[in-house]
Amino acid sequence: MRVAIIGGGKACCNLLKILDKKRQSMLKMKILGVADTNPEAPGLCYARELNLFTTNNIQNLSDLEGLNLIIELTGSPTVREDLLRIIPPNVSVMDHMGARFLWDLIQIEMEKSELENARQKKEEKEKRYSQIILDSLPYRIMVVNMDMTVETANQTFLDEFHFTREDVLGKHCYEVRYGFEKPCGEAGHACHLLHLKDLKDKKIVSTIREFRDNRGEEYFDVITTAPIYNEQGEIVQLLEASRDVTNRIKLEREAQKSNIFFQNVIRSAVDGIVVVDTKGNVLIFNEGMENLTGYKAKEIMEHGHLSSFYNIDVAKENMKKMRSSEYGPVGKLNPTSMSIMTKEDKEVPVTLSASIITIDQREVGSVGIFTDMREILKMRKDLEDAHLQLVQSEKIASVGRMAAGVAHEINNPLAGALIYAELLKEGLQDNPQYQSDIQEVIDQTLRCKKIVAELLEFSRQSIGQTSSFSLEYLIGQCLNLLVNQALFQNIEVTTEIDPDMPEMVGDIGQLQQVFTNLFINAAHAMDGRGGLNVTAEYQSDRSQFVIKVSDTGPGIPVELRDKIFDIFFTTKPVGKGTGLGLSITQNILQLHGGTITFECPPDGGTTFLIKLPMEFTEASRVEPVFVGLDEL
Repeated sequence: MRVAIIGGGKACCNLLKILDKKRQSMLKMKILGVADTNPEAPGLCYARELNLFTTNNIQNLSDLEGLNLIIELTGSPTVREDLLRIIPPNVSVMDHMGARFLWDLIQIEMEKSELENARQKKEEKEKRYSQIILDSLPYRIMVVNMDMTVETANQTFLDEFHFTREDVLGKHCYEVRYGFEKPCGEAGHACHLLHLKDLKDKKIVSTIREFRDNRGEEYFDVITTAPIYNEQGEIVQLLEASRDVTNRIKLEREAQKSNIFFQNVIRSAVDGIVVVDTKGNVLIFNEGMENLTGYKAKEIMEHGHLSSFYNIDVAKENMKKMRSSEYGPVGKLNPTSMSIMTKEDKEVPVTLSASIITIDQREVGSVGIFTDMREILKMRKDLEDAHLQLVQSEKIASVGRMAAGVAHEINNPLAGALIYAELLKEGLQDNPQYQSDIQEVIDQTLRCKKIVAELLEFSRQSIGQTSSFSLEYLIGQCLNLLVNQALFQNIEVTTEIDPDMPEMVGDIGQLQQVFTNLFINAAHAMDGRGGLNVTAEYQSDRSQFVIKVSDTGPGIPVELRDKIFDIFFTTKPVGKGTGLGLSITQNILQLHGGTITFECPPDGGTTFLIKLPMEFTEASRVEPVFVGLDEL
């Protein structure tokens, strides 16, 4: 199209700027000139700068050679009528509405062109970046097209085979990689391009191939082949990565010469034994190590690494120690405590003894003997726990003895206060206004004496001596000792105890400790505010007592429910609890032939269920009598 424009305003100027020579060529268009009655119109001025034909008379446009389209931008009906009257019939006219449509088409084409340029730049950038990544890899990398030509190769590949990039790009892979004159498949070797279905199923295929150099010496490569897909999921290229594993293969072959007897000796060892090469690849993994880690020897030797179960930083540190004379004989590691990881990612404490393996004074690997320390550490911990329990129990027993002494000391001044209060009451009989106040002093003093008496009775309970007693009396005594404490002031205590229950036989002192522990734990769980319910019944068909202690607290968290009976486990802050309460409670009940369980309903609260037989045989061991209020 050969085009002239009528109307030299801003629209004309913008249109001329957009339709540069490149875009005119793309649209197969050429702008010949511009007409406008205003000689200073911006479009007309810009047309002059572009050396286009300009005129103030639209009739002069008819003289333009080859003109076949006029774009009318004025939007004036008069101009359009004049234009239709004077232009030749072979020249088409596009009004300002058509020009707007043309403008939109040009904008779309510009956007498409910009997007295409951006896409090309992005692809080029990605290609350069991919090549940089490939060149940084220590492995030999070659990318092969489906026609067996080499698309690219990394710098490691070029350096090791002494090629330039021009020697490789576009050449056949079998010529470049193996020096064959025909494809690998025709030369009797595996060619993955001929078995794309297998490669697509396996995703990645690794093989070890043997080669001989010009001197006839053999060497080995690990060759890994992986498919490259397009956006439609079709294989369009293959990536081959290879590395020299000659040292590893030769080491394995040398080790195999004396392997049978050696493996039998290692297999019979109880401790775990591992042999690795200098790169951490596992060469030997005995049954003891399988039992320790959960890995099978084949699994760890074919697909694993030393780092699968052994912290690599610790391994490096131990190698430094073995190479140094500061930690014992050079080349050996004295027994060292450490941990290894199982297949299930669990930590196992072990003792490691290790040695560096050398051939011709050259390090080729190392051997480690791993001794499982779990049982030994468990025995040590049990002994420590038993010792701590003895110490703590003695402390708690001392608190009980001290409570008895304090109760005696308090009782004496209380008796004096009571006597003088009675005397004061008698002396003021003629003053009735004081009688009620004095009686209140007497009542409160008597209340204190009752609390002290119960505390004395509790601390004097005998240990290991059985007697017959009422369960209702036992629970009542425990509650009477506690309900007046500050911790229980905002707790509503209810009991449902069958009054017709038979008396039970047991150690009342120890069972008093059980219920005291449970009541105080319930109060702590409710933060001193809520409800405590105690029920007791006798099941004659089973000859057992069933006691339930329920609170309205938040319940025991799920993650702590399997630990609450562990010795020294406590959720209270340091100094507020010893973690002995529930452990001792469970032990006492077991000594009585009973059990203790608990349940936590979804809506909150905790209920401890205690079952005790009617008859009790003499306890086989002694438990602490008194647990103070602040020690639970």
